[in-house]
Amino acid sequence: MISGSGIYRYGLSVFFILWVSFFIPLTGAQTIIEVGETNPPQNIVLLIVDGMGSAYVTPGSTPLALNGDPVDTPDVPFFENMILDGILLPQIIVPTPSTGPAHSVIITGFSGAEQELVGYDDATIYDVLKDKGFLCIAIMHNGDFSEMRNEQDIILHSPSNSILTPSLQVQVNDAGVPKDIIRGLEFWEQELPEYLEGTDGLDSYIAYSDWELDASRDIVSLMAGQHPDMKYILTINVGVVDRAGHYMGVDGYIGSIEGVNSKLKPLYSAARDSNTALVITADHGMAFKTPESSRGGHASEDYYSSEAITVPLLIISPNVVVGIENGNYGQEDLAPTLLSILDIPAQLRYSDGEAIPVKDYADLRVSVNTQSDVEIVRGSEIVSGGSGDTMYNFTGLKPKINYTVRVFNGKDTLEQSVHLNVDRLIRFETVVSNDDTIVCDSRTTSRYVASVLIFIVIIGGLLFIARIRD
Repeated sequence: MISGSGIYRYGLSVFFILWVSFFIPLTGAQTIIEVGETNPPQNIVLLIVDGMGSAYVTPGSTPLALNGDPVDTPDVPFFENMILDGILLPQIIVPTPSTGPAHSVIITGFSGAEQELVGYDDATIYDVLKDKGFLCIAIMHNGDFSEMRNEQDIILHSPSNSILTPSLQVQVNDAGVPKDIIRGLEFWEQELPEYLEGTDGLDSYIAYSDWELDASRDIVSLMAGQHPDMKYILTINVGVVDRAGHYMGVDGYIGSIEGVNSKLKPLYSAARDSNTALVITADHGMAFKTPESSRGGHASEDYYSSEAITVPLLIISPNVVVGIENGNYGQEDLAPTLLSILDIPAQLRYSDGEAIPVKDYADLRVSVNTQSDVEIVRGSEIVSGGSGDTMYNFTGLKPKINYTVRVFNGKDTLEQSVHLNVDRLIRFETVVSNDDTIVCDSRTTSRYVASVLIFIVIIGGLLFIARIRD
């Protein structure tokens, strides 16, 4: 039986905790102010075409062999058509043109990333997206090292990484993965032999990529049909272009890129119809010693060249500016750019990359160490503002414009200028004098009243329980 003094002491403890919480700011609270329209995608498909160099798919570009002679380019009409619906960045520079490190850079945003870093807390886009309620799905041939596999909620991958003698396996890491998604990937696990039956040479490479892209399209359609409100990221690694470049030379390399191109339309359509961004890139490129080489490379010093370290980035999303952006960017910029497309502030612990300015709007977050009023000014015009908070998120601002941010706190007025080409966070440290007092605004008063009411309910409940036991 609970004694009266016990109830009293317990009640005081509860009240003390509630009283302290009244004075502690709510973690992560912010005022969101919609300045203009925003239209981020709900989901994202990240398609990594292993080994696909930028010059082979960029209109007007000519790849060069290591001896300086031009190399033939593949016929990729649908890839070129997709550029009309998105933005192509053909100059993405790879820090390390090798599959494991390059995949690590792509998902961590850190230019020096190795595979071990992927397993660290808060290191990858998957860590950030899981915190935002995203399901992480992957279908991968190559690049499926253990740290990458463990980042996924579910992954269909190839333990052997072989095309001639392939093996497949579904790995489920989260018990919350819907059963129909598990069944869907298990179905595609069994389908590959049918695709490969009766094929050899380049045809077997193309059949493998057909299988992978068909499976990916099916998963996008399944998510749209059965789980339309569930946010997800689907990571795909198509490994046949890399393998063809290594083992079948220039002709096989070009043919395999054309094979991938021929299967992009169904995946593109499924993504477009379900408010899903489609992002296509490569982990590295491929170099050939001559235009007729029977073997290519990318990782060794013998093959290190512009063709090996330059990859494309094509983003098709409802909120990007359409066209071709010829600026030079690093592969480490991809991860923060993916988060920016989703309107998610970058929280990658180890990233040294920055979001690429691809959106047709930008968000500005303003952090102040004390409750303050904020104004966003363009020229002499006050664009927007807010009052009484420490964190503000102004969304939908016109990008590539200079703004002035002003903060008012009592007698203090601070300001900073910012060129808002991408989403930005700026911080202010205001001076707080010793005689400052706590101002009880409506939000503070509400917290006080809520704390008192909770205290009364808890004490009343304890007294009622004690009375019953007596």
